[in-house]
Amino acid sequence: MVDRGQAYTLEGVLAAILVVTATVYGLQAIDTRAWEDTTRGETQELKHRASDVLTLAGESGALRDAVLCFSSARAIDGDRPEPRSTFESMLNTTFDSQADQYNLYFSYWNESESRETRLVSETSQESDRRPPTSAAAASTTVTLTDGMDIRNGNRCNSIPIDIQDDSEFYIQKDTDEKSSLYNVVEVRLVVW
Repeated sequence: MVDRGQAYTLEGVLAAILVVTATVYGLQAIDTRAWEDTTRGETQELKHRASDVLTLAGESGALRDAVLCFSSARAIDGDRPEPRSTFESMLNTTFDSQADQYNLYFSYWNESESRETRLVSETSQESDRRPPTSAAAASTTVTLTDGMDIRNGNRCNSIPIDIQDDSEFYIQKDTDEKSSLYNVVEVRLVVW
């Protein structure tokens, strides 16, 4: 009986070695570069589109308006039936209509002299907030100055409230009170 137990064990070890060898050989025969290249190409395309949207929005003033219009009560979302800002319309045309998902972050100096990063885009599911490793990212900065008017309402219209006088504006830190610089906001767009 002892001899048979050793034979079964030896047979099991040889079978395991055979299965592992066949798996390793089979994986070497499969070329996975096609899948990797496709993913890499899609990521590069998304990165270019995200960069282009931020550049165009920055040059046209739409990004500055979105930074001045954001409030905790209403997130930035390009997938609304009626986008309230030009930047949201740009997000809709570029990403939402293509079924791409994105997160938009604003990073700025806060009262404790450190950078605060806030997710300002709206996502439908909690799982959508964490982008996959193949996500593409682009960023730019928006400079806010003293004397800029806060934007509000359905169309982000300018209302005559100075950025320094609004106690409800989400950026409360004036980084340099001796100059006209109010704060610098880094806008980062992550798309997948």
